[in-house]
Amino acid sequence: MMHVLQQDLDLWEVWIEYDQFSPEIFGILYVHGEVTVDKKTSSYLTKITGAEECQLNLQLPVISTNVTSTKEVLYSEPIKNLNQYTSIRIYAGDELIGYFDDIEVMI
Repeated sequence: MMHVLQQDLDLWEVWIEYDQFSPEIFGILYVHGEVTVDKKTSSYLTKITGAEECQLNLQLPVISTNVTSTKEVLYSEPIKNLNQYTSIRIYAGDELIGYFDDIEVMI
């Protein structure tokens, strides 16, 4: 289930693509979304270390109030097993803006 905590985040998708050809990993986790930014704000997701073992925390730069455009952001990571992450949280600065606890698996 997706819980968007801020209304200006229009589209977020979280999924795992199974990789049948790689014996070392189960697949690739993707987090894709759109954020509103100004010209000076970079638009990338970075992994925050120190989270609980089965929780992935990602951070965007602080969302500006001077919105001029929408940009796509993408995060991907190879995962070793299907249950490596049971939830994903997305932060803008220190503010929690999205929470996902249902990750679709594409085979």
